[in-house]
Amino acid sequence: MILYNSILAKSFLSKKKYYFMFLGCCFTRYKYLEAWEDMELRIHERQYLECLFLAFLPALGLSLWISWWFMLLAFVNYHLLYWIERGFRRHSSFDWEALEHCGDALYLRKRNPYNWMKWYGRKTLPPSEWDD
Repeated sequence: MILYNSILAKSFLSKKKYYFMFLGCCFTRYKYLEAWEDMELRIHERQYLECLFLAFLPALGLSLWISWWFMLLAFVNYHLLYWIERGFRRHSSFDWEALEHCGDALYLRKRNPYNWMKWYGRKTLPPSEWDD
């Protein structure tokens, strides 16, 4: 879900960033987004859902076995994977996929599930056509 013209985004973001994502919801400071910006956010949302589904069963098992607090791992899995990769590699396969395919309006229809996984943890990513 993309929340346009968000007060949270206006108050927390600097002028350089136009959105932030929390638990699958994208908060943006603008009323309207360009088509490529909207597609970039939708790709990030799809990645979030895939990470949620990926961690749901292990988190459910841990929550039944130890404590229900482990269920929160499923909801923050995307953010954990994102910041771990950014911490070790200084780039993110999530960002690369979103930037690489944000110009293709039909990308979400032809995209393979968990497409970000083949690039996750790599030392280098292929150059993007959007990089200057």
